[in-house]
Amino acid sequence: MSRLQIRVTLICIAINMLDGFDILAIAFTAPAIAKEWSLNPEALGGLLSAGLAGMVAGSFLLGPLADRFGRRPIILFGLIIAVLGMGGAALSQDLTQLALVRAITGFAVGGMLPCINTMVAEYASPKARTFSVAMLQAGFSTGASLGGFSAVWILASAGWQAVFLAGAVLTAILLPLVWFGMPESLAYLESRPDRAEEAAKIRSALGEVAPTQTATDDGGNVTAIFGQLRGVAAPLALSSALFFFCIMSFYFINSWTPKILVDSGLSESAGVSGGALLTLGGIIAALLLGWMSLRRSVLPLIAAFSIASAVLTALFGQMGGALAPAMIAAFALGTATSATQIGIYAIFPSLFPSAIRAGATGVGIGVGRLGSVLGPWLAGLLLAKGWSIEGLFMLMALPYLIGTILIISLRRYQLH
Repeated sequence: MSRLQIRVTLICIAINMLDGFDILAIAFTAPAIAKEWSLNPEALGGLLSAGLAGMVAGSFLLGPLADRFGRRPIILFGLIIAVLGMGGAALSQDLTQLALVRAITGFAVGGMLPCINTMVAEYASPKARTFSVAMLQAGFSTGASLGGFSAVWILASAGWQAVFLAGAVLTAILLPLVWFGMPESLAYLESRPDRAEEAAKIRSALGEVAPTQTATDDGGNVTAIFGQLRGVAAPLALSSALFFFCIMSFYFINSWTPKILVDSGLSESAGVSGGALLTLGGIIAALLLGWMSLRRSVLPLIAAFSIASAVLTALFGQMGGALAPAMIAAFALGTATSATQIGIYAIFPSLFPSAIRAGATGVGIGVGRLGSVLGPWLAGLLLAKGWSIEGLFMLMALPYLIGTILIISLRRYQLH
């Protein structure tokens, strides 16, 4: 890996860290917001899903546009919108306002995720590609975990609004970093004859790396890009379904755990700490998966983590309000579910050619993220109807079993 490759990867990791903080800030502040505004479970479920719904729209709309206009402009646009969304959340006066700005923040993050995933996959050397994508996803868990532990202190000293304000300031810091430090996607530049000189300079800076797949020049027409997606319909459908089922349970767990732990008898700070331990497990998962991916095929690993996620999700619902067992179980569950989620992101670049990689990844993640909206909302609805915590976690273990079957079925479609 050259200096440029490492720099691009580190910048994308930094972006994903702030995305993790921005998206899960609502989970960490949910107990305080629900108490201040007297929200019932159904209303809280809708609020938790608002940002995730925005992510669906962002993945659908901005992912394909990145294949037309470039990854870098979309990332810069997303950062600006995320700053505005987080700042707006700090100023929100009621549920409607907060849900709206959460959707705006989610839109920005949803548009950036396929772009940074694609950038890392394209710039990383072939041998380090899966490891680099795993480290990228560790950024999300790291940002969410640091945000969770910081939120314990911020909530106690300055209130829930300050958590969102901190996210806005930190996200704004990334703008000059991306503007001055991140080049355009090499695969994108090499698909544009008018930017051949820029591509040559970057390739020179990279040194000896494997050449990227050169896209057929279609003028970057968005209609043509969507037309090309039909050629990868089978892997796109399978990967979208995989993302849908696993992320439905993943975001249910990460969004509701702090509130559920508080309702089980733990203190507000303990509940938020439990949520942070979930994401802390994600850091361990990324390091573990990244290291193991350098030595063996990643698909069997992801399938094993998916089965472990199903078992641990079912068991977590039986923990009750005992502090120590709940914290240990949260960490173990976070490790398994995050490893599964990170592994799914690592699969995407290997399924699609570079010409449509950002678009295909955006569509796949966009369709899949419908599950992220459904999970928290469905949990709120079922809790409002009297479902037990035990029954809810048993239900949310099932998607991981379905995901295991889908993971195995994707082996035949991998390009590399």
